[in-house]
Amino acid sequence: TSDLFNSETLGKIPVESFDIVFAANKLQGSENLKKSLIDLRRLLVPNGLLLLLELIDVPLYFDLIFGLSDQWWSLSDNARALDDVHQWTTTLKQLGGFTSVETILNQSESAIIISQKTRSLEILKALDERKHQAWLLFTKNDPHSLGNIIASLLPCSNIRFFDICNSQMEIIRSAIQMLMTKYKQVYIVFAWSIEQTYIGSDNSDLAFKQHEESILGTFVQLLQLIQATSPNFRPFVFVITRHAQLNNDSNCNIIVSPLIGLTRSLMIEYDQHRLKLIDLQSSTSSSINEETLAHALTQYIVTCRYANTIDEIVLQLESNQNQPVKHLTWHYEMLQKHEENEEKNFKSQQQQICINPHKDADQHPFRLLVAPSRFLTDLTWINDERAKELLSGMVEVRIHCVGINFRDVLKVRGLYPHTRTFAQLDQDQPHVNRDTEPGSDFVGIILRACPTTKFQPGDHVVGISADGVLHSHIIIHSLQVACIPPECPLTDEQLSVMPVVCLTVIYSLKYRVHLRAGQTVLIHAATGGAGQICIQYCQYIGARVIATAGTEEKRRFLREHSGVEHVFNSRDTSFVNDVRNIVPDGVDIVINSLSGPLLKQSIKLLAYHGHFVEWGKRDVFDKTQLSMFDFRSDCSFHVIDLVLLLERQPDIYNPILQEMVDLLIQGKLKAIEPTVVYEPSQVVDAFMRCNSGQAIGKAVVRLTNSNESLYLNSVHHNNLIEDNNIMFPSNVCQQGTILISGGFGGLGLTMSRWMIEKRGVKHVTLMSRRTLIELEQSSNPEYNDWLKLKQISKTYDAHVDVVQVDVTNFDQVHNLMERLNQTSHPVRGIIHSAVVAEDRSLTNLTQEHLTRVLAAKVRGAWIFHQVIQLTHAPIHFFIMFSSIRNHLLELSAASYNAGNQFLDALAHYRMIELNLPALSVSLPAISGAGIFHRHRDILTSLKLTQGFELVPTVVVFELIEHFQVNQKICPCPIIFAVNWQTLYQKRQKLPTFHLSKIVEERYAAMNLSNTSSTSSRINSTINSNSNQKEIIIERTQAAISRLLGAANVDRILVDRSLVSQGMDSLAALSLYNWLGQETGVFIPLVDLLQGFSIETIATVIHKKLNEHHEIVSSTTKEQDLNIDAVNENEIIPSDVSIYTGAENIICLQRTHASDSPIRFCIAEKPSNNIDDSSFALFTNNADGQQTQKAPVATYVIQIASTIPSATISTYARDMITQMRRIQPRGPYQLVAIQNKREEVIAREMIRQLKGHLMINDVQLLLLDGSN
Repeated sequence: TSDLFNSETLGKIPVESFDIVFAANKLQGSENLKKSLIDLRRLLVPNGLLLLLELIDVPLYFDLIFGLSDQWWSLSDNARALDDVHQWTTTLKQLGGFTSVETILNQSESAIIISQKTRSLEILKALDERKHQAWLLFTKNDPHSLGNIIASLLPCSNIRFFDICNSQMEIIRSAIQMLMTKYKQVYIVFAWSIEQTYIGSDNSDLAFKQHEESILGTFVQLLQLIQATSPNFRPFVFVITRHAQLNNDSNCNIIVSPLIGLTRSLMIEYDQHRLKLIDLQSSTSSSINEETLAHALTQYIVTCRYANTIDEIVLQLESNQNQPVKHLTWHYEMLQKHEENEEKNFKSQQQQICINPHKDADQHPFRLLVAPSRFLTDLTWINDERAKELLSGMVEVRIHCVGINFRDVLKVRGLYPHTRTFAQLDQDQPHVNRDTEPGSDFVGIILRACPTTKFQPGDHVVGISADGVLHSHIIIHSLQVACIPPECPLTDEQLSVMPVVCLTVIYSLKYRVHLRAGQTVLIHAATGGAGQICIQYCQYIGARVIATAGTEEKRRFLREHSGVEHVFNSRDTSFVNDVRNIVPDGVDIVINSLSGPLLKQSIKLLAYHGHFVEWGKRDVFDKTQLSMFDFRSDCSFHVIDLVLLLERQPDIYNPILQEMVDLLIQGKLKAIEPTVVYEPSQVVDAFMRCNSGQAIGKAVVRLTNSNESLYLNSVHHNNLIEDNNIMFPSNVCQQGTILISGGFGGLGLTMSRWMIEKRGVKHVTLMSRRTLIELEQSSNPEYNDWLKLKQISKTYDAHVDVVQVDVTNFDQVHNLMERLNQTSHPVRGIIHSAVVAEDRSLTNLTQEHLTRVLAAKVRGAWIFHQVIQLTHAPIHFFIMFSSIRNHLLELSAASYNAGNQFLDALAHYRMIELNLPALSVSLPAISGAGIFHRHRDILTSLKLTQGFELVPTVVVFELIEHFQVNQKICPCPIIFAVNWQTLYQKRQKLPTFHLSKIVEERYAAMNLSNTSSTSSRINSTINSNSNQKEIIIERTQAAISRLLGAANVDRILVDRSLVSQGMDSLAALSLYNWLGQETGVFIPLVDLLQGFSIETIATVIHKKLNEHHEIVSSTTKEQDLNIDAVNENEIIPSDVSIYTGAENIICLQRTHASDSPIRFCIAEKPSNNIDDSSFALFTNNADGQQTQKAPVATYVIQIASTIPSATISTYARDMITQMRRIQPRGPYQLVAIQNKREEVIAREMIRQLKGHLMINDVQLLLLDGSN
């Protein structure tokens, strides 16, 4: 609502900014009705509606009601001031500018008058509002040119042209200042880029120089001039490009792309929705028609001015006459469909045949195939080939059935902790270490036997092999099988699950600890197969058994089925006191499969000369340290590894196998209960059961003794994985060089180390403008990373070369590439990570700064592209590092994002247009490397304002590998490592509509809207259950158990880091999302992957949830600002100045709370060293005048000691720009000392802030400086 009679108020409303203007009984008393109607028409856009509700014919008694009001009477004849319908319509038509005037009478003595503003160009040009407008067209005015056609279509006669060829900045500056002074509203069409010299195939700098100086430089100065002039309404600026936006129909005019990135970033420093990007394109089937495009462009410019959803658009010329121009907008999509299609393609490459395994296995041998996805659900049976040669001592066995162990599940999922040769492909590993060869226990029939063995064809055997036995036929050494006598009471299925567990038990208890009758044995997690056999063997020997299990159901099973009297809980350390109460002197033997503190507490239960038998080995691979003090009573520690035993002592297997068979025949050992049998077609179910960790007993899969139909897939192995879809094939790793620009940066050094250590790369060349001497200075921030890289390269026999080459120098790069390509290891991969990180706000941008920042990214990337083409380098991948800052826009990153946009455009051009490898990855905040690692304070601000999340380096590198597979359909992927809930809460203030849309989509897809109330029982239980933290631990442990595929939940330790328990990057992402959905609390990915345990996670969540409930319960109370009442531990004092991209701001104190208020104190910069006492006045007096209990983050804006009065407005604007780097959208609380220069600056800042469209919460607190 606005006061129509207040000219000052109306003057603050932009012209032609409303589609509908409604006035109810307000115009009758106007002293000048025509002027008031003109003022209203001025506010309407073309084709807009003016709706007037006015009294027309009223009874006489209205005079008694309204007669005392002066507005009721006409000043000229003392008659009623009311106009009738005819007078209204006549007046509106006489005004002009309306195409139609209609009236609707109602029964309440009033009428609705509807007037529609004209769209006629000729009429609009003559209107008063258009006379106060001016258009500046930065384009040519040649006949038939785009600019000339636009000018003829604009509904305004005040038009001026600036040609790129003959326009000097001083002339432009003078013209803009004059126009903004003379006219109420100025419109600028900046279309110089459509006359840009196209980038050529040579190494000339002409195109770059013209773009940076003539176009980017002029555009920046143009916006700076507008900012300095401070008109009532900033001009609308329409930036016109041609084929610069990255869609598939674009001709990829990549030289203009920096202007896209620059403009998009500057949108947040300009008035919202007054800076717009419009790209002109023609489809491949149409030719450019300037007049058609000009009509569409002009119409869009005029009608979209106040649209708040579209600031970027593509106008695409089509050959379709019905719709000659399409309006296209870009959007974000989640990169997942292609990977799903790849998996479908993998499956579609398999041709199926159906067999009866029992009848057809000899003619159609088969085996289990582990898919590249490593998903249990992708396990499938395929054709196999029987080995023809039978070596000495070997036998061929037709496998009847195979027992499934948890080791098999880990191998299939790629999680088994091998100690194998690094970077060796799975098929090149020894069979024992191949993740693609699961299965070890089997029962079968001898088909062939070497004459040197004691076996004959047809012998019924049980055996064990670490080489993988999920085949219909295997060749195995005769020492690894034993005959099954007819009197054996077990079925094949029951017997096939026994070898590993029986050998483990017999070897541990008989051969290692020499179990005797009367000894006490503590068996942990005893409901599994090994636990049950261990109980039976102890009972056979006459030993006393104490057992533990994770659930009451399992404990009841042990009591009722196994006859164990004392069974305790294995999920916490309560069993320690329980065991002590029974055997005060301790137990003789501990059979352990627990880890972490539970393992350490179990060691303390050992009696004199006790034996600790380690089966789980989790702490072994985690390199856990143990206290030798706990073994002081002549105790021993035994690590049992049957796989290693088979390799080092193969002769021991057969006697133990034979002993197992004898004990089964004697009835000393019995079948494991339950033994669940699966047909071969149900193999996925068998592995899922074992993976669940909830089941008791064992699972077995039938093979050749199954009579149920089985479908076999015939796989074309050469099509499973194409080298083009692998980032590090053997020719890249062994016969190639990886060239890294910006190689001395933390990211380049870290990725080099990862490629050598994890991917087997043998040759890396680091190029930098700096020298090796500079790199090896201890003062260099990357010195430690360099030392680590040197150590890794030495360990893995890799070669790391350092060359001093400027990536912006064509000759230097060309000579280096030619030299490397003449060696036996040419350049096969390029990683372009060179960057100049120097943020500046719009006010401080200069031509020199733009050239310096763009050089590394833009010219460096283009030179690489040119040199690759000229030298015909066998490039397998070309990775360029862009940034998420190009999408989560922030202040002062315009020049940086201009370079990022060029990288995206180049990748799109190479991949889509030239079909050459290229990938521009928008990196997130990376832990331990990159720009945010160097400027942690920037990250702190962005975490609060933009929801940034840190991502570990390894996760980023693995994601880049995934992107390599998708580069043909997505050459410019973005790693959105953000807290979607934080972004959703700020969605109304996000800089672009596209970002708001993807945030809303992800928020809905993750079901975050129901997080606080219905997402799970964790949050709702907090208020009602006193055992709240334990509930969080229990449910989180169960979730992680499912994610990691643990055999049972007991295997997931609550106090051990998740990484040490097998948490990889993909599982961490799943856990991150699960925690957000279940609790509404997002634990940063970097914490999940760098040390957080379940107990730590539960502590954080518990604290956050309690804080949330405290806040909710206190929302009805009046807020006060008593800083003295705040817990001192909640405030982080800062003794040093913190760089935030704002050189005049330092931080006095920060808080842990992301939603805490922020206070900005205006103070003169001290002449001496800055310490806390320098600003004690603010931290003491400001707190004393406020009564808020929440912690307050406090920043100081330091001003110069002398500021000329004429520059106070500009100075205040610069301070606002820096302040918005900390707090982009408000609210703002400014504190200044009364009656000093600080108050003048503060009041000017308040004035400017209140005039901003998106800022409405501004406060000023004045302190008495005399105290």
